[in-house]
Amino acid sequence: MSSSGKSNLFATAATDRVRLHANENPLGASGLALHLCASMPTLLSEYPEVTYKSLRVAIGERWRVDPERVVVGAGSDELIDIALRSLLKPGSRIVTQQYSFKMYKIRAALLGADYSEMAPDANGDYETALKRALEKKPDVVVLVNPSNPLGDYLLPSQLLSLVALIPPTTTVIIDEAYAEFAPDRENTAGIQIVNSRENAICLRTFSKAYGIAGLRLGWAYASADQVPALQARRAPYNVSSFSALAGEYVLQDCDHLDKTAAYCQAWGRALVSLFKAHGIEARSRYVNFVFVDCVSQTRCQDLHQHLESEGFLTSPLTDYGLDTCLRISFGNEAQMTRLCTVLQQKLQTMELA
Repeated sequence: MSSSGKSNLFATAATDRVRLHANENPLGASGLALHLCASMPTLLSEYPEVTYKSLRVAIGERWRVDPERVVVGAGSDELIDIALRSLLKPGSRIVTQQYSFKMYKIRAALLGADYSEMAPDANGDYETALKRALEKKPDVVVLVNPSNPLGDYLLPSQLLSLVALIPPTTTVIIDEAYAEFAPDRENTAGIQIVNSRENAICLRTFSKAYGIAGLRLGWAYASADQVPALQARRAPYNVSSFSALAGEYVLQDCDHLDKTAAYCQAWGRALVSLFKAHGIEARSRYVNFVFVDCVSQTRCQDLHQHLESEGFLTSPLTDYGLDTCLRISFGNEAQMTRLCTVLQQKLQTMELA
């Protein structure tokens, strides 16, 4: 099915609002996954094979990793929970980049851990901040790349240099939920790091680039010392038979992956250019959304409410302490074309205000 026929995937039946707040795949699921939905109804009544060997082998073949060190989960959210439960206890210390994915802060609080963030310098370099954070001897350091919600991206060389500063006794989590959008996707820094050191975990998901967010599927690639603890905290049958087989199917569809990445990069450039033409800072590097800083909280709320009145759901980032910022994910071609028209008209009036 072409992307033009999938508008219902991004709109709720009740409101007919376009879902540009959820970071879903604008092209929908791979045709291979859709074929699975039509042809494999028996999976609805079957328990999955408890070790998920077939999916782990498929992941290993596609990304050239050891399947014995792959742990599957119901999206990367569950894997974050599993990893932090295995690593943190009351009083443990965890450090992330400033404005990292909020699940790390939420889980750390539930576990009674000391959570802190490190901010980059004016050039976007985290080295000084990381060195300062390491003085407190954190138990876990999390690096998210490409990042959500900021839409930033560190080159593999930058990420590898940062991890080289971290002592081997500290566990490193590299969150690569958007890795498939990046130019280094065939040999990401996260996978290189897990292959080269102990106390390392790389997190990936099928929700973004592969377009099966509704099936809740992700995977972790971990150093051998971390695998037993992760597996011990994974519930039996934590991923459905249907989701696991869908993962095997979509891994084969490199064409859909390429189209998704190219589509999102093109619309990212278009929206960044549109906002900057009206004096508003925006960025979108190797993700499926644009991060927008309206500078003023009033202007941000005004833009968010106007887009909602026009039928577009977007994400205010107040939960991150970014009260002047919005995150806008990408929809299909028709939705994005209309969004640009609506934005163009609104941004002109904001300039005059």
